[in-house]
Amino acid sequence: MICRIYDANGTTLEQYDQVNAKAGSEKPDGVHAHIAGKTDDGIMVIEVWDSQEHIDRYMEDSLGQALQEAGVPEPTITEFEVHNLDWLN
Repeated sequence: MICRIYDANGTTLEQYDQVNAKAGSEKPDGVHAHIAGKTDDGIMVIEVWDSQEHIDRYMEDSLGQALQEAGVPEPTITEFEVHNLDWLN
């Protein structure tokens, strides 16, 4: 499993909501968690995925286009292999 942290400086919650509306509310294949919130500089998103292939497929199928249309700047991405994932429904 892969955890990705997106630090999207300059992104607004309105842009985040626009991306979600375009990408759809259906849970993508291979994702375990998606957490998003406002920071002093923009927004931060944390996701846990089964694999890089799942991330790539979601970006290609819907998220990439939605991000472009909303004018979201390129985020700083931190990524690491998940050792343990607990306390999710």
